[in-house]
Amino acid sequence: MGMRSYLFSLTFTALFFSSAATAEPIKLCYEDVVVFPWITGDKQGLALSEMIYIEKKLNIRFKYVRLPWKRCMLEAQSGKVDALIAASFTSERTKWGVYPTKNNGQLDTSLKLHSDSYIVYVRNDSTIRWEDGKFINLGSNQVGVQLGYSVGNDLQEAGYPVYSTSSTAAELLEALQKKVVNVAVLQHMPSIKTLNEKPALGKGISAMPQPFKEMDQYLLFTKTFYAHNKDLTHKIWNTIPQARESGEYQKLKKTLLGSPKID
Repeated sequence: MGMRSYLFSLTFTALFFSSAATAEPIKLCYEDVVVFPWITGDKQGLALSEMIYIEKKLNIRFKYVRLPWKRCMLEAQSGKVDALIAASFTSERTKWGVYPTKNNGQLDTSLKLHSDSYIVYVRNDSTIRWEDGKFINLGSNQVGVQLGYSVGNDLQEAGYPVYSTSSTAAELLEALQKKVVNVAVLQHMPSIKTLNEKPALGKGISAMPQPFKEMDQYLLFTKTFYAHNKDLTHKIWNTIPQARESGEYQKLKKTLLGSPKID
């Protein structure tokens, strides 16, 4: 390689990495309440640890926007943010969003951010039960869920009436305790964390042994962003497994989940 070609190569490489670092940041929206252990504060939690790892690995910049979850979805639909952190799959969201998929069009679960389950909580003085994938003795009772959570759609599609005015797990557990609702469906880890921190909310309440649903959470990009940044989107998705296995992630996971208060 001649000196001129060599200098051109160096210049091109420098410009490439410089442009990657100074390009318009990718706007990511995530929930403004604690969703333990995935979101524990501003740019904190296991899901955010994955994003920070990806930024460093790919030499790109993310702009983090923290809003109520329903507002995050509205911002994505209107193009004000580029992606949602920790979005479960629903067919409704595919109208405006893109999930990582395999060549056959099926979800690529290896590129998920994490998995969590939804647990059914009932009042001890209620005869409502969740068994073999259906509610028993539900009657006309509404099922409490957090506002904007996809599990509400799952319940409605199954024909169950939904109560969804609570933003946090604590608010929903309080509604259950005060008999505003007699049954509620909450994410497992955040609800356990809430009950450990506020044990009074668990008085007179029991968790059903069978989960309502196991659910994978993804980094969901908008169709607009994906159309203009297809290669970059796939690079980001493909870096997620590395982020989950990274030393930083594993150390934080041990710190958050190693507490004797957490099952």
